[in-house]
Amino acid sequence: MSSPGLQGLRPWIIQRISAVYIGLFVIYFASVLLTSLPLSAGEWRLWMTWPVNTISTGLFIIALLWHCWIGIRDVVLDYVPNVVVRMMLLTLVVCVLFGSGLWMMKALILVLAQ
Repeated sequence: MSSPGLQGLRPWIIQRISAVYIGLFVIYFASVLLTSLPLSAGEWRLWMTWPVNTISTGLFIIALLWHCWIGIRDVVLDYVPNVVVRMMLLTLVVCVLFGSGLWMMKALILVLAQ
């Protein structure tokens, strides 16, 4: 049972944790690009088959989508007063984020399958 005064705390914490992970991943990825720049598709595939890179990229995708959902949801809830329009927008956002997540995971799996 949660306190009514703390109902926004969980999304706030999730968004901060996901932002930290996204930032760390971007720094890691930028350092890879600056130091060893894989140029061919084969080099990228080899880089992605290393389990640390595969797992960290998958977690990046999840963190990014979750971070986007919380941010967009909060903006829509705060600034769209009409309930019908709000629900339509939130449904559209869920569909776009879900489709984007499926597409990104499919791309990640296809890289690993080759």
